[in-house]
Formats: sequence, C-alpha cells, structure tokens
Amino acid sequence: MEDDRLMEILALNKDKSFVQRILKPKDYPSLDLGGGKTASHKMSWAESEGKYHVFPTILYGPDKQLHQYKDWKKAYEAVKETGNFIEFDTPEEADDFSKNYKRYWKMGK
Repeated sequence: MEDDRLMEILALNKDKSFVQRILKPKDYPSLDLGGGKTASHKMSWAESEGKYHVFPTILYGPDKQLHQYKDWKKAYEAVKETGNFIEFDTPEEADDFSKNYKRYWKMGK
C-alpha cells in the first residue's frame, strides 16, 4: 500500500474510534499484552456480503477499558453493530491495510 493511499484511508475514516487511536496513539491508553508489549487496536479482517472489513480486535468495553478479543469473530460482531470498521472492495486491499497501517507512525505523522 502506497503512503498516499494509507493517508487517504485514514483521513476518510478519522471519525472511527480505532482510527483515532492510530492517528494519535499518545492520546489513548494501550493494553498490556505482557512481555513488554502493548497495543491499542490489533487488526483483523473479514468478508461480509462481498465486501471486506478491517477492524480492531482490541475494543473498549462497557467499563470504558480496552479489552482484547481472542476470538476475532466476537470482535467482528461488536464492530458490525457500531460501524467501527473500514470497508474495502477486495481481500487484498483489506489484508494489505490490516498489515501495513502502522507505517503511518513511521511517516512521522
């Protein structure tokens, strides 16, 4: 994924809570994953009715704390209800974004 395309996707979806955590990671808490690792969103993707949705598997729960869904299907059920996902036309685009969105941070934004 080209940097310009990545920026465009993030800009078009800046209203989504997980994208806000990507754009301004220092403004949000992260979840301790153990072993010195933390995360605020972790990505997955799934197909639905011919479209491909990229979504976080770390979400805020009713207690306003981040929780990691070990089962991506349960995370997907939660984001489908809220619209907290990004839709792509092909599985290749969804997979590429889900693996390369962190390049945003390397671009010095």
